[in-house]
Amino acid sequence: MKITDNIQMLKIDDYHLTLLWDDENLVLVDAGLDTQHQKLVDVIKDAGHDPDKITHIIFTHHDGDHMGGGIGMIKVASNATILAHVDETPYIDGHKTPTKFEAVLAGYDGADQETKDQIDARKEAIVNTRFGVGQELNDGDVLPICGGIEIIHTPGHTPGHICLYLQEGQIMVLGDAASVENSELVGFNPIYIQDMELADKSIEKIKKYPIKGAVAYHGGFFKFD
Repeated sequence: MKITDNIQMLKIDDYHLTLLWDDENLVLVDAGLDTQHQKLVDVIKDAGHDPDKITHIIFTHHDGDHMGGGIGMIKVASNATILAHVDETPYIDGHKTPTKFEAVLAGYDGADQETKDQIDARKEAIVNTRFGVGQELNDGDVLPICGGIEIIHTPGHTPGHICLYLQEGQIMVLGDAASVENSELVGFNPIYIQDMELADKSIEKIKKYPIKGAVAYHGGFFKFD
C-alpha cells in the first residue's frame, strides 16, 4: 500500500512494515520473522525497489517478529546501516536476554523435557538472529533523509521501543506502541506490555504530533480524519 509518494506499507503475512525512500536512500523499518526473509525480499521487489539498495534498516524494538528477518536482509543489503534505540542495542546484539524470554527461562528448571527442548530450540534461534547495531538512536534525533525521520522514544512494550515520525508526510510508524483493530486505532494488548505506565505515557507523547496517518505493525494503516 502506497501511503505517500515516498512511503509504502509492506504487508508480510499479518505484519505491516514500512519502506521509504528519496533520491539517495532506501529505508526499511523492521524486518519480520527470520522465516519471512524471502517474502520480504519479494514484496520489496514488487513495490518497485531493489532490496540490495537498502541503505538503512531501522528497528522499532528487538522482538523476534520485528528483527528476526534482519540477519537475512543484512546479507542482501550488505551496505545497509542498522539503527535502533540505544536501550535496544544490547538485546539486538545479544548482550541481554530478550525481555519476553526472561520469564520463559526462569521456569526452565521446573519444566518437563519437552518444554525444555522447546526452550532450548528458541534460545538457539535467538542466538542465530543476533547482529550488531551500526548507529544508536536517542529520543529527538532526526535523520536528515526521506523528508526527515524523527526518533520518538516510546518505552513500555520494551525499554528502547521507538516510533518514527516521518516529518514530510506527517506519518507515524508505531511499531508495537499501538495497533489497529476493527478499523480503530487502539492501545497495544496489555499482556505484551512490559511497563503499562510507561506505555500509556508513550501514547500521550505520540498524540502531541500532527499526524495524517499511522502504520501499526499489527493491524496496518490508520488514516486520521
